[in-house]
Amino acid sequence: MARGSQKFILYLRQSGYGLFRGTVDAHVYDFFGCKNPHKAIWYHKPGSFQCAGCRDQCETDSPVGFQLFLDAL
Repeated sequence: MARGSQKFILYLRQSGYGLFRGTVDAHVYDFFGCKNPHKAIWYHKPGSFQCAGCRDQCETDSPVGFQLFLDAL
């Protein structure tokens, strides 16, 4: 992982984000035009989903396409 990515992840954690433990539907990646969804690392806090998988740092406030695993609740 690049040094900048580590700084961004630290920023997300300090801002109240936690690692998203669930599945992300393919249409989310299509919406963002993601070329490498296998690199996605999603973080979540109430009202926001943030990807730290590449330098685009995609973010959405829509929960559509994000599904938590039942044991993550």
